[in-house]
Amino acid sequence: MKAFRPDALDLRIVEIMEKDCSLGYREVAEKLGKNIWNVRDRIIHLKDRGIIKKCKADVNYSEMGLKCRALLSFNLPAENIDPFISFTKSENMFKRLIITTGQRRFHLEAVAEDCNDIRLYAMRKFPDFKVYDVEFEVVLDNPL
Repeated sequence: MKAFRPDALDLRIVEIMEKDCSLGYREVAEKLGKNIWNVRDRIIHLKDRGIIKKCKADVNYSEMGLKCRALLSFNLPAENIDPFISFTKSENMFKRLIITTGQRRFHLEAVAEDCNDIRLYAMRKFPDFKVYDVEFEVVLDNPL
């Protein structure tokens, strides 16, 4: 497959979709001052290329009674990575898993009614995956 290089229009479409992925083709075209069919074709192409993968809601969990948002940073043995990822995908409490370089490589965002619920759940389930070097942080603000 030929290497894809997004042009200025593709980049603007991605920028608009990042801010509000619920917009329809017409709304994106109006924001860009472009033809709806051209914009539709570009969005379909960006999706086919895997550049735009999915649309996610920006949820205010505290309005749902989930007052605690926490970030758990930790490490785990290589052989437990895939089972742990499957586990986190199956649990509604966990919203995002990020793997980075550094001292603690795994960062898991969790939400619950109370921070102690997250802490106790992690203490009960994490040993199954030999999770170690855990740091628990409460998220106070998410400005972006």
